[in-house]
Amino acid sequence: MMKFIASTLDAAKAKAHRALGEKTVIVSVRDLPSGDVEVTASDKPAPAAPSPAPKASFAGAAREAVDEGPFKMGAGARLNENIEAKFSADALSRLSSKLSGGKSARGIDMSDASVRAMAEILAPHGIGEALIAALVAGARKSDIDEDLYRLETGFRETFVFAPLIFSPTNPIMLVGPTGAGKTSTAAKLAAASQENSPKATMITADVGRAGAIDQIKAYGEALGADYFIAESPLDVAQILRSNRPQGAVIFDTPGVSPFDSADIAALRSYREAANAEPVLVLPASGDADEYVDWANAFKEIGVRRCILTKFDATKRVGAGLRAAFEGELALAHFSETAFISEGLLPASPEFLARRLIASRPGQIST
Repeated sequence: MMKFIASTLDAAKAKAHRALGEKTVIVSVRDLPSGDVEVTASDKPAPAAPSPAPKASFAGAAREAVDEGPFKMGAGARLNENIEAKFSADALSRLSSKLSGGKSARGIDMSDASVRAMAEILAPHGIGEALIAALVAGARKSDIDEDLYRLETGFRETFVFAPLIFSPTNPIMLVGPTGAGKTSTAAKLAAASQENSPKATMITADVGRAGAIDQIKAYGEALGADYFIAESPLDVAQILRSNRPQGAVIFDTPGVSPFDSADIAALRSYREAANAEPVLVLPASGDADEYVDWANAFKEIGVRRCILTKFDATKRVGAGLRAAFEGELALAHFSETAFISEGLLPASPEFLARRLIASRPGQIST
């Protein structure tokens, strides 16, 4: 049994006939993500009812490739153990009693008018008690007694803001849940990197999602960036070795569960193959407890920074911030529009303060 790859079916069959002779039997035909055609052929009689090979999942394909290649899986991270969210009560109606002396609240005095004003701004966003406490503590260092400046100071004192620096020697690997906006974020990062640097290289391992390959091709062609499809860690290593990128390298991965040991093993193998920094992509709004679990779990594969997306699609933006805070992740970038060329901002306390003030309940004019 042998496999032959060519740009067309006829060309692949011709290769098979040249190699195997007149007794060639075509066993199967498969379209590859690259656009080529793969033919499996044999010079033995075909079985009466051949069984189709099962389609490998993302983790399965990666593990098979790694078993045969130089990239060895690291030790398990015990991600199947339950990770409990520490704080869950976010409603303002529960803050007065819990923020006035609870252990996690650091003894905040809710009778203070400026503290209550900040709580009224922050609580509706689902930010959580611990983060509110930290922001209020940081806001006390503000030189100007006004909501906007207090918020800016609170965010500056509470978070680390660390936008990505693009380099061909520092590939960026985007990880996170399905639907977080990883692929569009990859395109936005590529666009941002090309403003004053050589063209970017985009790689995707998201070969199983419907339309994913067409999406990366469309982005690559629109941006004038190089783009590649990788089905295994070995593909990633070969792409980087053969093409020697001069600009940013942005690596998009499929949405996987951080609590699935096989998926985590696959991501580790891809990270090692690309020698990349994994960066978590999360929507700004969603299930805060779930996001905290994700942030803590992804830290096990080396995530230290996050990108929060979809600021334009939601009013309440506390879930992503709470995940970054409780997961101790630096904030790298924010995405606030669907437009690829202008949708990604360096993370800053000024943006967050103005965003939360602008969406304060009852403050938006119609």
